[in-house]
Amino acid sequence: MMRIQRWFWWLCGLFPGVLLGVCAGCGGADFGGLQQSLSGDIAPGYNTPIALQNRNTGARLLPGQGCYPMIETSFQLAKVPGDPFDFEKVNVQVVFQRPDGGTVSVPAFYDGDQTWRARYTPIAPGRYIVQKVLLNGQIAHETNLNPTQWNVSGTPEPGFIRINPADPMRFVFDNGNTYYPVGNNEAWPSPNLPDIPALFAKMHAAGENWSRVWMAHWAHQNLDWVPGSKVAPGDIDLDVARRWDKIVEAAQQNGIYFQMVLQHHGQYSSNVNPNWDENPYNVKNGGFLQAPDDFFTNPQAIEDTKRKLYYILARWGYSPNIMAFELFNEVQFTDAYQHKHEAAIAQWHREMADFLRRYDINHHLITTSSAPDVPYDSPIWQSMDYIQVHTYPPDPLTTLAAGPPAQALKLNKPIFVGEFGPATLTDSDGLALHNGLWAGLMRWPSGAPEYWSWDIIEAHDLYGNYAAATAFLNASELLEQRGLQTATLSVETQQHADLVIAPGGGFEPAKQSTFIISPEGAPAAFGAYPSYLQGQFHRDMMPEPLTLQVNCATPIKGEVQIDRVAKAGATLQIGVDGQVVATRTFGAENNDYTPEAQQGTLSFGLPAGQHTLTLQNTGSDWVRIHRIVLENYALALQCLARVGKNYVAGWVYNRSGIYAPADAQPKPAQGQIALPTLTPGTYHLVWWDTRAGKVLAESTLTVVDHGKVTITTPPVSRDVAFYFIVSHTVAQKAK
Repeated sequence: MMRIQRWFWWLCGLFPGVLLGVCAGCGGADFGGLQQSLSGDIAPGYNTPIALQNRNTGARLLPGQGCYPMIETSFQLAKVPGDPFDFEKVNVQVVFQRPDGGTVSVPAFYDGDQTWRARYTPIAPGRYIVQKVLLNGQIAHETNLNPTQWNVSGTPEPGFIRINPADPMRFVFDNGNTYYPVGNNEAWPSPNLPDIPALFAKMHAAGENWSRVWMAHWAHQNLDWVPGSKVAPGDIDLDVARRWDKIVEAAQQNGIYFQMVLQHHGQYSSNVNPNWDENPYNVKNGGFLQAPDDFFTNPQAIEDTKRKLYYILARWGYSPNIMAFELFNEVQFTDAYQHKHEAAIAQWHREMADFLRRYDINHHLITTSSAPDVPYDSPIWQSMDYIQVHTYPPDPLTTLAAGPPAQALKLNKPIFVGEFGPATLTDSDGLALHNGLWAGLMRWPSGAPEYWSWDIIEAHDLYGNYAAATAFLNASELLEQRGLQTATLSVETQQHADLVIAPGGGFEPAKQSTFIISPEGAPAAFGAYPSYLQGQFHRDMMPEPLTLQVNCATPIKGEVQIDRVAKAGATLQIGVDGQVVATRTFGAENNDYTPEAQQGTLSFGLPAGQHTLTLQNTGSDWVRIHRIVLENYALALQCLARVGKNYVAGWVYNRSGIYAPADAQPKPAQGQIALPTLTPGTYHLVWWDTRAGKVLAESTLTVVDHGKVTITTPPVSRDVAFYFIVSHTVAQKAK
């Protein structure tokens, strides 16, 4: 979650804990001058040989194979030679005999008193038997072992989530079914809301299949950091562990596949949502770290983290409903990253990822967050299976419609938005959720953008947005298509509307400053332009003014809307063809502030013809651009689409109506869409109500030899979706 928006972040904190994996060799790597051989020791405290450079190839796809519900056995060990949470000194394994006669060794976990348990997910039907229990490689002489055998039968579940070897930008289950994550975060329980298991049930009813849950100490979800309790270094709070049992079980019951987030930046930050002062690792609290930066290199911190990871694998590694282990939430906000220790953070990520892959018999995926604040070419991403973006732009539609950046696609890994929301985090009518979700479905092939504010969804009952979207995905067969390309399809219409554009970047340097703004909208690169327009304090981040090239068919009016101002103040100037036409000075205050609507809006006029529009901040510090509006500049309808040789899915929105309040009645527009060249044949056209989640209209059309076809939209007040799919009868004959 972004560092500025969470009013409740003063509470924050979370601690290590996660799973383990398999190995494949790799060579050396150069981390910004820190050249290391990755076949042996890396640095003090990093004692595990690095395996697997970037892809969970051990997470093998077994065609047609899924898995069966978990089996569990328990037993007592009267005496163990040390700390039961120290897997190196007290290593307990249960050996299961499979139906084919082979065996599998599963780590057991300590569950209090003398009780130990082992959990295993079968991948085949038949009889499973506990063959033996081992303690440090020797017969354990356990008591009260129960049960000792199971007859596994029934219909298999789809299995664990992998990266599709045939399409590395997409996810797939063990049985070959596509997995496309659609859901919202449920990071921790919120006051006056149902608990996470109950919210999972509501998500399931709406068709959602993804979530993200944090090991947050303030929510009693951190295994070794519990407010009001003292947990010895390397130990686990079993009450917290049992709380996680319920979360994992609820995910399985409701078809939710979630990312288990093991740490967050506040734990090891002294300035961004800081929890360092309360951190039990802090020497001031009786811990062993002198500074937050030390977490990534201190040998004891690394050892304790591995102990926790091993326990997590032993207790929950059985679960296919853990989509991935997320090593860190927004690691860029830790003190270590802020102090330019990226190489140490990258080494830590590689070491922890290798540890998980070494010990995780089910080969869960591993990720971290968040891009783009952690650049796509950072070594931090090298050992991750997929990329997580977090974004809170002024206008989620504009930003998410830009799709994954080109530099991210070069990594050839899945990438989707793990957190999004409007910059203000106010969305009671769900417009940001709705618009961001539908724009994302047409632009992000690996997964939908995942909304952050679960409290807003619950408080305003916004689940219908997901029900409508997931029903469309099922009906349209969009997820089963291969080789689709993203496209913006022209919509011919006599009606015009305001063009609303918004930069989607964060507090970062501008990589490009000049953009051509056509009546079709801003180019995709504009979605990455920083929304923070810098002043003199950070002129190096934005040496040139924002420049927009426009071509007006008739005289138009426009405005720039500012929704946030730095406490040092700023001065915004708008220029047209080299002449300043509007200036607004925002005074200094004690804190960053939101200007009144009238104060935050600057107006200007543009004659007919080509013009250069500039925005420049000549004051001290930043202002944040909410929107730039060019009145009556654009065609009324816009169409974002995904297209193939015999398939098209699209989302059509009315530029005037898409931002209208929920109680407004926008004027509808209608137009014609020229579809791309398609394979000749008979097609089914379906128009979809994106709010009610049902068919608006359907018809059958024939594409002839030239492959060209034009479809007419229904009247569009806000937005509609459609899919154009080859007739199944024709498709079956073709097969």
